[in-house]
Amino acid sequence: MRYRTIEIEEFFTDNEKTREIVDLMENNGAHLKAVYLKKHEELEAHMSHTETCIYVTDGEIELTFPHDETCSCNACGCGTIPTDNEGKKFKVKKDQMFFFEKDAVHSVKALKDSSFLLIKI
Repeated sequence: MRYRTIEIEEFFTDNEKTREIVDLMENNGAHLKAVYLKKHEELEAHMSHTETCIYVTDGEIELTFPHDETCSCNACGCGTIPTDNEGKKFKVKKDQMFFFEKDAVHSVKALKDSSFLLIKI
């Protein structure tokens, strides 16, 4: 079908879900993915090689950006000094968007059962 409106939950395959990542679109290195994480599930630290936007459609996630040894503030170059050794953490809730630049090492943890769209350009 050329045009279609769907509910985000249609992307995921069953009611007893665990981590699921569904490729929706890809074009010249740009990606659109639907991601589902059960509470406490994590996507381990990895690097994004593109500009990235995460739009949380349900639940709440936490993104962690570990310290960057090359940064003048030992975190991300923002001029603040982190109070712990875990880097910077950001909570993103339902209907919120979060943007970050390419080459950012990060991990994602579900604080609740969560689904989100991952947009990489």
